[in-house]
Amino acid sequence: MKNILIALSFVFFGTTTSLHAQNSMFDLGLEGGPNLSTMLISSTLFDFDPQPEIFGSGGFIFQYNFKNFLSLKTGISYQRKGYQLKDITPVDQNGNILSTTATSSSRLDYLTFPILVKASIGKKVNFFVNAGPYIGYLLQKTDRLKYDGSTTTSKDDLSINGMNRWDFGVAGGIGIAIPIRTFWVISIEARNYSGLLDIAQSSNTKWLTNTTDLRVGVAYKLGFYKDEE
Repeated sequence: MKNILIALSFVFFGTTTSLHAQNSMFDLGLEGGPNLSTMLISSTLFDFDPQPEIFGSGGFIFQYNFKNFLSLKTGISYQRKGYQLKDITPVDQNGNILSTTATSSSRLDYLTFPILVKASIGKKVNFFVNAGPYIGYLLQKTDRLKYDGSTTTSKDDLSINGMNRWDFGVAGGIGIAIPIRTFWVISIEARNYSGLLDIAQSSNTKWLTNTTDLRVGVAYKLGFYKDEE
């Protein structure tokens, strides 16, 4: 993702003849879709091999468009992150083995707030890249265990388990925006969120979030600049 963004940045800033000024001052809208999420987990006590799992995200967006090709994009989203562990061996409180072919899934529900600088290119159909920091707040953590055709669900008490409810990292994405008549625009974007803050709050383990969203959005344009030829 980082190499793609760097390469596209050179294209954007090197192709000045194709730059197109934004018409609207503000865009308000909604966006959401599936995501592929996992955790980067290291532990001195256990051997973790977290596998990616598909979840989803969605929320409100606000974008301020400068007169040139740059915009400032933000908003707030509900974003589900997490991971799954396959072929684990669960035990009960007495240490008895419940199954040898179990799968567990951990789901972390966040409110996510990014602040992205966005660069667009194109006269009608716009291709864009964006990047910037984000913060997230953990609402709840849910664990699911599946074995022998049954599923058990439990919600963690975050205060007892000592998880950091705040997440912080960097986000970056590439996409395409297509105007619909005068006031509407639809977009498709692939955006990665890479966490930099250890959310485990434990000396024995370290958890970093990593999620890639596929976001489909629709926005309404407000306030227009006068055309400058």
